[in-house]
Amino acid sequence: MRKVLITGATSGFGKLLVDAFLQNGDYVIATGRNIHSRKEIFEDERLKYKDHFQEIDLDVTNPDQVILAADSVFKKFGSLDILINNAGYGLFGALEDLEKEEIRYQMEVNFFGTVDVTCAFLPMLRKSRGKIFNFSSVFGFMGFPLTSLYCASKYAIEGLTESLRAELAPHGVQVCLIEPGGYRTNFGKNLSWSQKNPDSIYRLQMKNYRELHEKVSKKKPQEPNEVSKGLLKLSLKTKLPMRKVYGKDGLFSYILKNYIPERMYFFIMDNFLKIVLLRKAS
Repeated sequence: MRKVLITGATSGFGKLLVDAFLQNGDYVIATGRNIHSRKEIFEDERLKYKDHFQEIDLDVTNPDQVILAADSVFKKFGSLDILINNAGYGLFGALEDLEKEEIRYQMEVNFFGTVDVTCAFLPMLRKSRGKIFNFSSVFGFMGFPLTSLYCASKYAIEGLTESLRAELAPHGVQVCLIEPGGYRTNFGKNLSWSQKNPDSIYRLQMKNYRELHEKVSKKKPQEPNEVSKGLLKLSLKTKLPMRKVYGKDGLFSYILKNYIPERMYFFIMDNFLKIVLLRKAS
């Protein structure tokens, strides 16, 4: 029975991943902030999979909790087969309008949280010659206005994961980037929109971007279980790819960014963004 630890497991992709791996017969360690005070989240899983399901309180920005979580898993199992770094959130807004605390917290959760958790569990992953899946995003390979800090956090994950691929290979640990497009999860609801300056010179861009985001969200959404089921299938492979892009929008963005000349890419993007973000109310 494989031992799988998932961060940010209480909602979105994380919750779906818990269910997918449990249904596959794996032992799942679900982690999340204040998880024990939110008993309703995993009520069904505790009843149905009580012999191979565990919940651990873990705020990835709290080094002490990271160490405690790793110690708990080591004492119980001695090793870990799969680590899924899924915890994260989105901070949107113009760089100039963001507070320093917001900027640092975005990086603490999305990047340093992944770094700390990975470091804590690497000895156990080496022992089992395990696998690491790091959640990135379309915005991990494609910069977009008014999302600079979120993009920066995900670009950092991309660089970290590509570097670890060769660094850990001699020790039997494989790593893979998960790059989803837009899916129907709680991500949109949990977005942090920085709008502390009502007189911001970016207010028109922000207004239009929020309207675009809401409009896209209302269209027929992509089902997030495509990602959870896809990641489960990946985990069963002997050899992991460097990255896996999910969603039609994700694949389109990846092709646009990587397979057309750079000058043409920016020409297309600049014209699109000028029309969408700088339009004035009619």
